[in-house]
Amino acid sequence: MTQTRFGQSTKIATQLSHWNEVIDRRLAANRPEETVPLIRVVLKSLPRHLPTYFRFLQVIWLTRRWHEGKDWALRLLNADPGSELAWSVLAREAEADGNLTKAQRFWTLALENAPYNPPIRQGLSRTLLRQKRPLMLTRPALATLYRMGGRWDRAIRIYTELTQEEPGRLDYQSGLLESHWHDDRTEEALHLARLLVSLNSNLLLGWVVSARIGDEDDKALARAPLEAMDPDGEYAVTRFAYKNAFAVPTNIAVSPEDAALLNAARGAF
Repeated sequence: MTQTRFGQSTKIATQLSHWNEVIDRRLAANRPEETVPLIRVVLKSLPRHLPTYFRFLQVIWLTRRWHEGKDWALRLLNADPGSELAWSVLAREAEADGNLTKAQRFWTLALENAPYNPPIRQGLSRTLLRQKRPLMLTRPALATLYRMGGRWDRAIRIYTELTQEEPGRLDYQSGLLESHWHDDRTEEALHLARLLVSLNSNLLLGWVVSARIGDEDDKALARAPLEAMDPDGEYAVTRFAYKNAFAVPTNIAVSPEDAALLNAARGAF
């Protein structure tokens, strides 16, 4: 760790990877409450950091504090509209409020993006019970399965139909973008990436694609949002199997008290 003086305060440079490691270890040990102070430190330095949003939603899921998760779920969905965890948290929050119609809608969106996820299937079955409707493999879910299996041409065919029918669905648009990109259809991918970031400046995948295959203007525009949302590339690699073009090992400057919190947390394992 290194110390830097800003005005009257001393800040200590700490590695973001160390914070992530400690948080993940506590989540794996089913000790989610202990991660909250650590998560809040990261968010003080990186308020748009998507991997930390995801980790916070994992905490919400484990602690079942559904109403606290709504804002974080919406933030993550603004950047990654296909996040099944975020949709699932919104579904549980709606269930907790007794709004089964809304819960069913959110569970459906979660299932479309993770067709074989057991808790999601259970959640949708639970909200469909009164209507006695069976679970069906819908076209969006089929497109997800093709995309997950690397069958890009089939995924593109379905996503193209879906985006024509519902052009406002950013999850469909993102699925189509990812499929174009992985299938090396660079012209279509870049055109769609530019369009999507013009509609939603927080859409991570649009910026990742723009930075990877775009021109110098695309790269210049992508730098700031990528450095804010995913500076070390963790989310892009985990979610889309591609590193963002500006990903580097990242430090965050924290107070001596927060640095001591990190040291104590790392030494506890």
